[in-house]
Amino acid sequence: MDPMVLKAQQWVNATYASVPGYVRTAENGVTGWGIAFALTRALQHELGITELSDSFGPTTFTKLSQYGEVGISSTNMNMRTIAEAALYCKGYSGGGLDGSFNTNTLSGLTAMVNNMGLAVGYVTGVAPKVFKALLTMDAYVLLSGGDTYVQQIQRWMNRSYGNRRDFYYGPCDGYFSRDVQKGLILAIQYELGMADGVANGVVGPGTKAGLRSQAYVREGSVDNGERGFVRLFQAALTFNGYDGHWSSSAGTFDSRIEFAVKHFQEFTKLPQSGAGDYQTWMSLLLSTGDPERRGTAIDCMYPLNSATIATVKAAGYKHVGRYINGGTNKMLSHSEIALILDNGMSFFPLYQEWGDAVQYFSYDQGYEAGLAACSAARKFGIPYGTVLYFSVDFDALDSEITSAVAPHFRGVRDAVRADGNQYAIGVYGCRNVCRQLASLGLTTRSFVSGMSTGYSGNLGYPLPSNWAFDQISNLVLGAGTPGAVEIDNNIVSGLDLGVNSVTRARDANDAFYTYLRWVEARAGQWIEQGHNERTAAELTAQYLRYRSRKYDTPGMGTTFGEIDKEFVAFAYNYPARPDVAPLRDPVTFWDTDVEHFGATFGGVLNNTLHSDQTRVSLVDFGGWAGDLLSTLGDVLQSGVSKADAYDWAVDHIANPSDDSFFTIGDLLADVDAMVLGLQFRAHPSRTLSFEFSELYSDPTRSKARFDNFYSVRFGSSQQRLLDASRSVFYQTSDLLYNVAREAFWQETFSDSTGYQIVGTVPDEYKEACAAAFTTVVQRFVQM
Repeated sequence: MDPMVLKAQQWVNATYASVPGYVRTAENGVTGWGIAFALTRALQHELGITELSDSFGPTTFTKLSQYGEVGISSTNMNMRTIAEAALYCKGYSGGGLDGSFNTNTLSGLTAMVNNMGLAVGYVTGVAPKVFKALLTMDAYVLLSGGDTYVQQIQRWMNRSYGNRRDFYYGPCDGYFSRDVQKGLILAIQYELGMADGVANGVVGPGTKAGLRSQAYVREGSVDNGERGFVRLFQAALTFNGYDGHWSSSAGTFDSRIEFAVKHFQEFTKLPQSGAGDYQTWMSLLLSTGDPERRGTAIDCMYPLNSATIATVKAAGYKHVGRYINGGTNKMLSHSEIALILDNGMSFFPLYQEWGDAVQYFSYDQGYEAGLAACSAARKFGIPYGTVLYFSVDFDALDSEITSAVAPHFRGVRDAVRADGNQYAIGVYGCRNVCRQLASLGLTTRSFVSGMSTGYSGNLGYPLPSNWAFDQISNLVLGAGTPGAVEIDNNIVSGLDLGVNSVTRARDANDAFYTYLRWVEARAGQWIEQGHNERTAAELTAQYLRYRSRKYDTPGMGTTFGEIDKEFVAFAYNYPARPDVAPLRDPVTFWDTDVEHFGATFGGVLNNTLHSDQTRVSLVDFGGWAGDLLSTLGDVLQSGVSKADAYDWAVDHIANPSDDSFFTIGDLLADVDAMVLGLQFRAHPSRTLSFEFSELYSDPTRSKARFDNFYSVRFGSSQQRLLDASRSVFYQTSDLLYNVAREAFWQETFSDSTGYQIVGTVPDEYKEACAAAFTTVVQRFVQM
């Protein structure tokens, strides 16, 4: 409870209680929309508006603009007090909350305006657009989890475009949101030369035409001044989660930006030009990207017949999304499956029972849907491990995702497990739904409803990392012919190519094996050219490791081996590079973190295990031991008590959720890297593609690798496992390991936990983490 917020609530209620249309706010000392709305209505009354509203709309802004700046020279003391109250509710000093606009008020106002990226020097009054910003819940300081470069761009946009009529100051919290997205589009429209009143923050025909004709940027492009298309393109890249190199090269399109663009284009399945061309701009700005772009997958409501499938095939489509429920007017049939497969196409199964409003979502309804979908899939002979996509066909708000959609998918998950865990779970929905369910560990793949550009869940959200299909447009193929068919046009990522047989399940990792074989072929060429310092397996692992650049920070070479970046560039630029493919564990149906594997595998090859299995070395630090150390940091950051630390760690080690430093993808990578790395030390001529296909070819072999990890690293001894886990935190005899451990802790956790070195962390937390890891490993061994 903030006493000054409480004072603001009490003042506005007491002052305006008798004003018609005023709505009292709670007097609880907690800031929020209630007090923001109350202050908005109070301001409207002072401006002479009789129809009061929560909305700070055009009328309010026009009246305030006519009044002018509110500050030390204003005669209306109530308006000055409203500004002071709003400052306190924003977290800034508002002085005496008496309209005096004293030094404390001006200091608070100056701090906020500077945080918005606007002011230079001391601020003595509240400009109309700043007043509008005051009466929102937007933050102008970096929020937890926010990105500093996003914040820098937000401030730059406020500073650069805030003088335009329809550009209102946006948040500077480090988060990409729908308001930030609208601001970016407005900025683009201004750079295209659109006048005030024409620019509207919506990508329409004029904006599209301008992007085609004026906005093309590439390596070597430079902005002329402090604004321009290069900066806006860098902003769009950054907002989508890619390194736009804002701080180091704002306004200059250099080779590093080209590298990031190629990765974005690869991720979104665009031609990898490395340039800011029209299609790349569109994919950065809209959930549809370029809606004229043709994909290779469709989904359709009604069954295909011999005429319509000929039309679909002639249009170049290869994959068909079809419903496994819904009666004869909608549902897939055995004859349609045969028709699809006989035409050399695959299908991906969709499940939707209503699903177009929040009332159709709950745990119980999700459980029923899970059982029904599994039963239908078995009836059609859909193979083990296939992804079933469950539909969220409405614009679910955050509150609805939390209260209804997420519980629904927990019900789906539990039902699929109870049914024998035969299928993987996917979701059809907007970007926000897909991202949140993936982060909760409830879905493995996403079918994104990108075509719904008006959905709030598609505004200000990047494409989810596990997207398999992206629905971007509705088309009628073969109009006016017997084979005319209405379809939704989908872009395909390659993470799910559907079902191509109902009698033989293909290996879900075929594409990954192909990808590895391609990299191995490039490694062989590299070695033949005289670069024989590393084996083909190590070069292949380095290529995997380098994909995300996460494992290429200074000092990592000591643990993982120095990357041969000339080889990486040679392979990356080689023609006919296959699509990046995931590696999915056939036991758990979760993806192995292949970048993590590449790094950890290098650590096993370049370092040596202790002969004493209860001690740890850099081999371990590059894999499970480093991840376990991160779990200790996770535990401390969570704030759980010592008594609850073990339970918390057990729940978070190898958890599908992405809010942990030790996810299931990390554990799978650690296990595989240790097992395969030790094999390759003894037999360096082996290939990773063959070894992975052997390990992942069926669930029985895949399960055995956990036991193998337990055996080769810990001698199949639970006590050695526990002792080695404890050594992660207590061991001091290995200088290289000890230096690596403390350096990692200092960089990652010392500030957030308050413990500067691992040795000062209370033993209860370290013991809890060691015991938790032992428990989790035992669970996997006993599967």
